[in-house]
Amino acid sequence: MSKIYCKAPWTSVSYMPGGKYSPCCAWSGNTFDSQEEMTKVVGGAFLRGEVPKECANPCPPDKLGWREMYNNYETDYATHKIHFLDFRNNNLCNLKCRSCGPGFSTSWSSELGVEDISLYNPVDISNIDLNQCKQIYFAGGEPLLNPQHYQVLEKLIEQGADPAIMYSTNMTVLGAKSKHVKDLWPSFSFINVHASIDAVGKYAGIVRSGSDWATVESNLKWVLTQPNCNIKIATVISAINIWWLPELLEYFSWLTPDQFEPVLANVDAVIGLGSVPVRYRASLIDMLEQSKFANHVNMRGAVDALRNQCFNETNWYHFLTQQMFQDNYRNEKWFDNLPIKHDVYKEALAIG
Repeated sequence: MSKIYCKAPWTSVSYMPGGKYSPCCAWSGNTFDSQEEMTKVVGGAFLRGEVPKECANPCPPDKLGWREMYNNYETDYATHKIHFLDFRNNNLCNLKCRSCGPGFSTSWSSELGVEDISLYNPVDISNIDLNQCKQIYFAGGEPLLNPQHYQVLEKLIEQGADPAIMYSTNMTVLGAKSKHVKDLWPSFSFINVHASIDAVGKYAGIVRSGSDWATVESNLKWVLTQPNCNIKIATVISAINIWWLPELLEYFSWLTPDQFEPVLANVDAVIGLGSVPVRYRASLIDMLEQSKFANHVNMRGAVDALRNQCFNETNWYHFLTQQMFQDNYRNEKWFDNLPIKHDVYKEALAIG
């Protein structure tokens, strides 16, 4: 190997749910107990000219992907200096989004009675050196509920570091206990807020269970007043919310095209667009193609999926069952608000 495969083991650290470490969020293997162990194992493999399968699968040799960002950072391949910090050390979250699950939400794990990752020991950040840090990504769970997120911000201020900061947040809160971003964000030059919003108005609390649209809207308006904040709307497009996407696209029509950053759910998954019956797809395709955001790669991907993906009938009925079970268990009304509910009901009765 003529050059090091990736600089992440020496320039980056990801604190993953459970308080474990990995070189980046794309790492697909077991996480490590310490930053030092992570650098030794993954970095050691790179120095020997080896590429662990946990790296080669998500970041294949013929595609730079995430590696391109890390390769811009300087390193001597002997010491670890944090240029990029990915902080998502627990799954503390106040929502039960229908596109999520217990691994990323304590509300989900509580509902299902499974292990609560947020109860693991927190990360020890007392000796962390962030002077070299150029970018930080906060995710979760819901990072604005994570007490350690505020500790990291205070550590940055204490050390005089001013990295670009990015969030993936559901925008339902702007603080936790006595801490509030209104007191801390002014200390930083640039904050990129990726707001995870899958539906607006009365549909918001159905798609992202527990979300109050009035609160989300109020928090969005505050962020928009901050001169150092850039807002992006990160909508997960799936069979769950595509029926109400027109309302969302209309509401956010004031966004510039580069401020709409949709994420496309795996089209083969139960919630993916491959589950949508062909008879409903033409109108959905028209809606996506007529949007001002139609040129976004994931909007084009959604159109392509609806136009070319084979319909998976098993997934469709599995998907409907999931949604109606959640309606019943949570006393919600996803199916009642579904624009095609009468057609679906008639089809279900005709099956027998």
